[in-house]
Amino acid sequence: MKSILTLSFLLLLISCGKKSDKTRVAVERSSAVPPYDTVAIDSFSVGATSVDVARKIKISSLKYQDSLRKIQTKLEEEKLLNKMEDEKEKLDKKAADDKKKAEDAKKKQAEVHSAENVLIP
Repeated sequence: MKSILTLSFLLLLISCGKKSDKTRVAVERSSAVPPYDTVAIDSFSVGATSVDVARKIKISSLKYQDSLRKIQTKLEEEKLLNKMEDEKEKLDKKAADDKKKAEDAKKKQAEVHSAENVLIP
């Protein structure tokens, strides 16, 4: 019984002993570098930028300027298309009015000729 207690005490000491540094270093290295920047910048610190400065930087960027140009060209194209459609509608109305006037003139001439033919006999 004394040997079982001694053996279990030795096993307890070995299992609860200090871990080796090699395994601890491997664990520390894997979790030491976060995948993103975790440094908080105070709004009054040296690296902080004000809202106005950040807005000016955004406005001056090429990507933002390109997007503004694209929007402007789309608006101009839409205006031209609307203008062309309005002109086409006006031309169609004018053509329809001219055609109607020509038909009315032909009807009047036909009525005048028919009236002359009726009076002559």
